Amino acid sequence: MADDSLTLEQVRKMAAEIGLTRLTEEHLQQLLRAAQAARARRAALSVATLDPADEPAHVFRLSSALDMPADARPLTPSPSPERRGEMDGGK
Repeated sequence: MADDSLTLEQVRKMAAEIGLTRLTEEHLQQLLRAAQAARARRAALSVATLDPADEPAHVFRLSSALDMPADARPLTPSPSPERRGEMDGGK
C-alpha cells in the first residue's frame, strides 16, 4: 500500500532544499511517486533482525562493467572518469 501522506508541495520544497529548482511539474510528479514507493518499501521492510553488518557499505559503478562479459568483469569497482583524472593528478 502506497504512502499517500506526502504531498506534491512537500516534494517541491524538498527538491528546492537540495538544489533541484529546475524540475518540471512532470518531474515533480515522478519524484512524488518514487518517494511514495520508497516510503512504502521502507515501511514493509523487516528491520528487527538487521544489524550494522547488513548495511550496504559500497556503491558500485555498473555501466562499464555491464558492457563486458561476466567472466571479464573486475571484482572491484572502477572509479568514474572524473575520479580517474583526479587520481592521475589531472583535473
